[in-house]
Amino acid sequence: MQIVFSDIDGTFQEMGHPIHEINKEAIRCLQAQGDHFVFVTGRGFELVQDMMAEEGLSCDVIFGNGAGLMVKGEAPVLTHTLPYKTLAQVIGILETEEVFYFLHTDHGIISPQAHLYEAQFQESRKQLLAELGERGQIIADYKYEFFYNECLHKDDVLQFMKEHPEIKVIKIELMEASDEKRERLRAMIQSETAAIFQSFVQTLEIVDPLATKGAAIRSFLEAFPAAKSYGIGDGENDLAMFEAVDVSLAVANASPAIKAVCDRTIERAEDGGVGRFILTELVSREDVVHEVD
Repeated sequence: MQIVFSDIDGTFQEMGHPIHEINKEAIRCLQAQGDHFVFVTGRGFELVQDMMAEEGLSCDVIFGNGAGLMVKGEAPVLTHTLPYKTLAQVIGILETEEVFYFLHTDHGIISPQAHLYEAQFQESRKQLLAELGERGQIIADYKYEFFYNECLHKDDVLQFMKEHPEIKVIKIELMEASDEKRERLRAMIQSETAAIFQSFVQTLEIVDPLATKGAAIRSFLEAFPAAKSYGIGDGENDLAMFEAVDVSLAVANASPAIKAVCDRTIERAEDGGVGRFILTELVSREDVVHEVD
């Protein structure tokens, strides 16, 4: 048996681009021959569910960078979430440093009032445009719309979480344009109870130290001891995944540092690198509906 574990953002789907059709075809072909495809993502399970429903896909999902598992056809299960004590420590630092943050929870995404961070949003937009051009503009517009209109805003996030212990926090995500400040935040937040890493441009994520892609994949593979495993990613949060699989692959749009630690590099996310690899190397030719162009 073969099992392909794939990150989503920047790997299976390039930000600002639709999912490449060849990626969806590859999943269906892989599953048709009895193999597994597993999304391994920092997204919450609701966002992944919505994506799969929209694209007509059905897969197992490791979400929240390893905080939970959603087996195909079953309800999602959270395994490693952030306790209130850790929330208090991290949010205290972020609010003192005036950094915009948001919580991924099993009740949606919760954030402070976005308008209080307008200056930070504008600085982020400026940096995204400088670094990514038109793609940066698309990302900036998406973030602005999402954080102003889609999140559950609270005047006092920490107090709200204290009053609602039934809400489980999968991860804390922050947005900061300054490279220097992000590195300072890393040093301030990293601890025995909080793991922090960069997941995208200007973005850091804080999770339970056991909520890693690597730990979740090792647990998943216990049910398939004879399987050959592949891990495909593009970012720092994929490093733990690379260590847990037999073959590690980076898409060509990953940073040089990420590509340097992988067994090999495949085509870019926006060109359907995940699907092209699967169809070319893992799928029996009779299962391929369309040729890889």
